[in-house]
Amino acid sequence: MISEAILDKWLVGKKSSDSALYSEKWQQEFASRPTWCDADMALQQMNQGIATGNRLPLYVRSFFQTLLFTLGSFVQNWAWTVVIVGLSVYLICALGLQYVHIETDLVKLWVSQDGRLDEELHFLQRVRRNYHYDAVRERRSVDFRNSDNDEPIVSIKPANSRKDEGNTNISLDDAFDSRFLVVIQTPASKSINALTKESLLKHVQIMEEIADFRVEMYGENWTLADICFKPPSPKLSHGSFAGVITKLLDRLIPCIWITPIDCFWEGSKPLGPSPPLILGPDIHSFITSLPKGNITWRNLDPSAVLKEISTLFDLGTIFNLFERAGIGAAYLDRWCIDPLDPECPSSAPNAFDHCFALKKFQVWNMAMPEDKRIILEAEAIPIYKSEPQDITLKIIEDFFGKKRRKRDMTTSTMKSNIKSRTENESSDYYAYEDDEDYNMNYNFTINKEKIAEKEQCLRYGKSFLKWLNKNEHRWNEFLTLEEMPEYPDYGKIMTGGCRGFARNTMVWPENLIIGGVKRKNHKLISAEAFQSIFLVASGNDVFSRYKVQKPYLKPNLNVNAWNPYYASQVVSAWQRNFTQHIYEHRWNTKMNRQIHPLSSTSLEDMLKEFSQFKFFVIFIGYFLMFIYAGWSQLNWDGWWFAVNSSVGLSIVGVFLVTYASISGLGISSYLGVHFNAATTQIVPFLTLGLGVDDMFLLLHNYKDVHHTVKNNEIGILMKETGMSVVITSINNIIAFMAGTLLPIPALKSFCSQ
Repeated sequence: MISEAILDKWLVGKKSSDSALYSEKWQQEFASRPTWCDADMALQQMNQGIATGNRLPLYVRSFFQTLLFTLGSFVQNWAWTVVIVGLSVYLICALGLQYVHIETDLVKLWVSQDGRLDEELHFLQRVRRNYHYDAVRERRSVDFRNSDNDEPIVSIKPANSRKDEGNTNISLDDAFDSRFLVVIQTPASKSINALTKESLLKHVQIMEEIADFRVEMYGENWTLADICFKPPSPKLSHGSFAGVITKLLDRLIPCIWITPIDCFWEGSKPLGPSPPLILGPDIHSFITSLPKGNITWRNLDPSAVLKEISTLFDLGTIFNLFERAGIGAAYLDRWCIDPLDPECPSSAPNAFDHCFALKKFQVWNMAMPEDKRIILEAEAIPIYKSEPQDITLKIIEDFFGKKRRKRDMTTSTMKSNIKSRTENESSDYYAYEDDEDYNMNYNFTINKEKIAEKEQCLRYGKSFLKWLNKNEHRWNEFLTLEEMPEYPDYGKIMTGGCRGFARNTMVWPENLIIGGVKRKNHKLISAEAFQSIFLVASGNDVFSRYKVQKPYLKPNLNVNAWNPYYASQVVSAWQRNFTQHIYEHRWNTKMNRQIHPLSSTSLEDMLKEFSQFKFFVIFIGYFLMFIYAGWSQLNWDGWWFAVNSSVGLSIVGVFLVTYASISGLGISSYLGVHFNAATTQIVPFLTLGLGVDDMFLLLHNYKDVHHTVKNNEIGILMKETGMSVVITSINNIIAFMAGTLLPIPALKSFCSQ
């Protein structure tokens, strides 16, 4: 056939297949394995009719054997040139290691590219980019339509369109960069059910400790509220009241965390703010829905406050925003884990009227014999500060200005007048001119009794609640079943998960906050662990919050030296100290650990540690390979190496494989392939194993070729053994190239290297 004739012309009868080049021993081996030794000579035998076989595979093998023979002969003829040029190329490639970048970000390593999580993390960024492109196209189209007009177009910007130089807002995609803190709480023993009052209150306590944990840096104390991810403050119109509201929201907007205690009122305790807000009588005089004294999320009803403010000022979209988020009464209408908590709000479903119970307790207690009466410890009646703290005084002065000082003077004058008038009228207290005066005095007496009862409740209330906590078996002696404290069904309330302060948007799945659950009729009856997750802001967001002087938040911070690097250091330092603090927590012992921390920074620190090249370990591994390679090629002749030993070649071979591995990593750095833990811990040993495998194949056949071939030994060696090396190498290359198609960045980088 014509095709066979053409292939015979180009692939059969080459110089490398001359039988005169081989010894008698090689010819004997060719008789048993003809195609492995020389496919060209096998085709010559078939053309002469001496042998039969499949020609197509022999043509392919003959083609590659010819190329490999040419390569081997070139290396043998230009040995020193090949060595020098090869080592020089290796050196140039190895210089790329100066551009090594070790990636330790979990998201960048293990989040699938173009996957759902990647799309959600960059959703806002992509929407903003598309919006920018659409705006540019719209502007260009408007300019194009107006280009035909003869009259010049004058663009006039409104006065309030100028960007505020002190604006500290930052986009959500920059504010949160996948950093997190995790706290897992487990019972003291495996047999204890976590769905109990004690376990839940323990979780509340650890959450409060974390919220109050402080790290001192750059002249300020930094708490979780300073570095956590928070919803951005709504943009309000310019004005003095808008400035006051913005500053108050900076203090009030809580951190976003995912926790099982959000099912209950106690979830408000860690939210703060810390220290609490004390606005004083100026604010309370016209916003009566604000709680008196300390203002925190424990006693704040945001919707009621906003409704009252909206009747006085225009809040724009902020009220609508709160309604859509489902903030409502925040935590005031949720069940209390412990109804005997003195702060449990009266609006809670299981609120306990301890003042009424105290009154019944006193009647019951006084009826008992004197030696069996229960003595409650009296406490000082708390006096709430009427004046705001320094941290909120400046906020109020921004709005009230000098009017506040005038009011203080007027108030003091009125107090003195009232006092003198009271003294003058005290002598005529019982001189009633008519029944109306008597009724007024009667009402005054009732009010005095109510005030006395309230004072009794304030003085003995906490002591009474402590007694109730310790003596549950005696409740029925003075309280009816309806009057007793009602503990919630914790499993029923937590079934299906919990919701944050914004009920419509902050929905925490059950399997994210509760572990090791058991059910009965689809309701939780037991659990083994609680998990709380804190979202941490990026360094850029923390920098943006305080890049403008805010004396009501960070009075001692030097904003002139403040920069994103310092902010990132604050975030990282807080997380590291937090992790160490939880590790050393008093509830954790050597035998039993109840609190388990995890933070993105500690995880990154571990990844950084594991991603560093362990040069000592690598040296030991390669040193052992040197010993193994040399020992496997060693032959003894008495007390010394035999002539046919290849110890030197094996050691040089391992050295070249090592050098090639280093050069390959250098090329990866040139190409921008990031290193990771797999690169530093696996790649050096994997490339060593794959490279040494081919070296052993060449050395194994080299001994035979050296004795059976008269010249061009390296060419014949490559011709016979090179096919096995090429096939295994191609298989490895294809396998790892297929791995580069994986969407996981860490695996993609590993396979590329």
